[in-house]
Amino acid sequence: MRRVPAFLLLPLLGCGSTAPVAVPAADASVASDGSAASDAQVALDGGADDATGGPDAGPDDATPMSSDASTPEGCGVAAPIRAGVVRTTRGVAVGTSLAGGTHAWLGLPYAAPPVGRLRWAPPEPAACWAEERSFTTLGQVCPQEAADGTVSGSEDCLTLNVWAQSGATSAPVMVFIHGGGNKQGTAHTALYDGQVLASEQGVVVVVINYRLGALGFFSHDALDRESAHGVSGNYGILDQQAALRWVQDNIAAFGGDPARVLVFGESAGAQDSMIHLVSPLSRGLASSILVQSGGVYSTTLADGKSEMRAVVETVGCAGQADELSCLRAVTPEALAAVPAADGPLARGLHYKPVIDGYVIPDNPLTMLTEGRFNPVSFTIGTNADETSRMVPAVSSEAEYQQAVMAQYGPLAPRILQHYPASNYPTPRDALVRVTTDITWTCNARRIARLVDAGSALPVYRYFFSWVRPGAVGARIGATHGIELPFVFGT
Repeated sequence: MRRVPAFLLLPLLGCGSTAPVAVPAADASVASDGSAASDAQVALDGGADDATGGPDAGPDDATPMSSDASTPEGCGVAAPIRAGVVRTTRGVAVGTSLAGGTHAWLGLPYAAPPVGRLRWAPPEPAACWAEERSFTTLGQVCPQEAADGTVSGSEDCLTLNVWAQSGATSAPVMVFIHGGGNKQGTAHTALYDGQVLASEQGVVVVVINYRLGALGFFSHDALDRESAHGVSGNYGILDQQAALRWVQDNIAAFGGDPARVLVFGESAGAQDSMIHLVSPLSRGLASSILVQSGGVYSTTLADGKSEMRAVVETVGCAGQADELSCLRAVTPEALAAVPAADGPLARGLHYKPVIDGYVIPDNPLTMLTEGRFNPVSFTIGTNADETSRMVPAVSSEAEYQQAVMAQYGPLAPRILQHYPASNYPTPRDALVRVTTDITWTCNARRIARLVDAGSALPVYRYFFSWVRPGAVGARIGATHGIELPFVFGT
């Protein structure tokens, strides 16, 4: 028997059922002949070529950052390449050797630092380096505020990490987009260490950073005027697309197959992965997309600008003769500290991609309904108890009803009819089920059906229900993000 990741990919059959199938992690193994692994492998491989949905080139004018297929003049050196040393399009990168026959390259730049005039601009190519350069330490975290109120990070953060088996050739590639509400998180954490995944699954793992918060999702009329496309916002999404182009140009040097790229993300990273399903700028950059606990989240450009007035006002630039110059003079720490909603159920400022007619041509749900999305195999799934660490500690049926009313307003009576507290062990369990179903489970089913209806390629759903033994596990259940250590083997 060989181990596979602990979530099981389910073919999209009979998904109209009102009760999802729970798949214990202990059952997530397959015979060595691969007979039970074919669905999972299809989800990773996608199509074999253009005719079956593999990557195909997008329009030339849909590329905000140039994409070099070979090392440009002046980049790199002519030294022979050896184990753990690769020639990228920007220079020769030296990694470090790890246990299990893998190598890691940490903090590789895929774009120039977005500072000065490049703050709130599409990413530009990273500078070349002339000599061999060591990439053995993690890069900078993008500016963000931690739960304790401390702010850390640097705008020089557009880097990624790569793990690959020594001697790999044409291996499948997995590119991970981290979560954190598009305001927190980083590729540079032990949770997303790709060593085990690369070693045990024979894949090349890439984990990417991207601009967060006001630095990554800020819209303003003055930025529209600077843009060749008359739009603003989506800088974090443009960063991700630049990283995916870097993968197309460079991953073969690490032993990966650019025709077999799975983009997968969790939470906000999953929401962003959904954008890569519909964005024409992402066409041809992935053969498969996997969405872990995410859905379709976006806003109109006009609404995005309206929400971002809170940023302008908080940092003291409202009413200035040149608000944009004022904003570009503000420290990244001050921008990262702008108060934002604490979690998907909370009220307040959320950093969302904007429907700008360029990166996102139309409402993503409309695009899914009309079959206007990129030809990739697709997987989406959720955890059984996503909101167990997000909902208030209700202890009575009356408190449960009040919480539902506060969260869902006029829909509350219908919700309470379908989710009476008496159907659950405790009122809090009922609230977890309501909020998990509305925010994640039902959305995942809806999205899966829409993609399945408009695609000739495979569509899968998974449902993760593992519960940690003991009292803590019983309290939080299969909570949001709990599948990540199983995915990465960390």
